Amino acid sequence: MPDNYFALETIIKERLQGIDSIQAIYTPFSVDDMLECTAVTPSISIIYVDDRVGESAGNGSASVVYQQWLVVLCVEEAGSQLEDTTLIRYAASPMIVEILKRMQGFNPQAVGFKQFKRANAGVQHMSAAGKLWLPYLFECQLINNF
Repeated sequence: MPDNYFALETIIKERLQGIDSIQAIYTPFSVDDMLECTAVTPSISIIYVDDRVGESAGNGSASVVYQQWLVVLCVEEAGSQLEDTTLIRYAASPMIVEILKRMQGFNPQAVGFKQFKRANAGVQHMSAAGKLWLPYLFECQLINNF
């Protein structure tokens, strides 16, 4: 069991910092907070979403928990409007590929945690005035025995 329950946040941030063209990495509390704070683009927001609890053992004293972390890429392309959004997706594509390459199967080398696996985000992409937020959810197994 890790000393810091949210240790993965810093590890994810460090893992994604080296992506070319990313100008900022934010760590808001929620998607709503993210929509207010992502002023700089392109940027990434890292949001702790929840725990998905699996099987329990030892009369419930130990359980498998999957921490869920949402990684949201924010890109902006003034020329992308409702009629034609091709340019913004084209601009986002290399950064999406890099996020997925860095996160899928990544072993954080932190006590109690296993590799990250991609899961359904549960949140659709969001857009406003030439800005696009693309969410990707990653789960990391944690075996807890409090």
